Amino acid sequence: METPVNAPFKEKVRIEINNLREMSFKNKLDHIWEYYKFHIVAFFVILFVLLSLLNIWVFNKKPETVLFVSWNAGFATDEQEDSLREFLAEQLIDEGAHEEVIVSQFFFGNDDPTVDMAGFQRTAAMIAAGMIDFFVVNTELLEMYTEAGFLQPLDEFLNEIMAIDPDVYERIMENVVMVMLERDGVNEERQMGVKIGSSPLFRKLGMFEQELYMSVSITTGKTDNVVNTLILFFE
Repeated sequence: METPVNAPFKEKVRIEINNLREMSFKNKLDHIWEYYKFHIVAFFVILFVLLSLLNIWVFNKKPETVLFVSWNAGFATDEQEDSLREFLAEQLIDEGAHEEVIVSQFFFGNDDPTVDMAGFQRTAAMIAAGMIDFFVVNTELLEMYTEAGFLQPLDEFLNEIMAIDPDVYERIMENVVMVMLERDGVNEERQMGVKIGSSPLFRKLGMFEQELYMSVSITTGKTDNVVNTLILFFE
């Protein structure tokens, strides 16, 4: 029986059911595919998207990053990098929390201006997205990042550390580096980095003494974790 075009929805359903009852199993499959293939394909596409989103949001939800360290200078083995990440995670993450610390090594100075420019642009994009919390840099990058506006002065962080642990504050102040910073056309020296190459934490992790500095990203939103990390370096 043909289904009238202008028939009410319930009537169309009734007629379609009656038609299917009269068909063989194979004819039913052919009929359903012929008339409903676009609906079937759309259903499975939507189902696939929903399952993918559930996998991302629920079943395999990405851990929240409590600290992102962009390691841009110096040398560390994979084992030392893992040791640093694991140590910071133990100190900053509550047991059972679905969180992570990321230590990402990304270097410049490849004697290829194109590669260096791509790296610089990538860093700028990550800063704009608020992904990076602090950097490990050398003297050249500390000055370059300061000039580029990637870093913020450490005054706020150091004041918090002084209130939390005056002894650690004194040790950190012995390693603070002043860099010329331009703001609103005015140049002044500001506390922009802390020398960490010979810090107690690096020695504990077996890292070679290097001219490395910790500096804070201008867009970090994790002030407490940055403060706690600085303390951990010099406890």
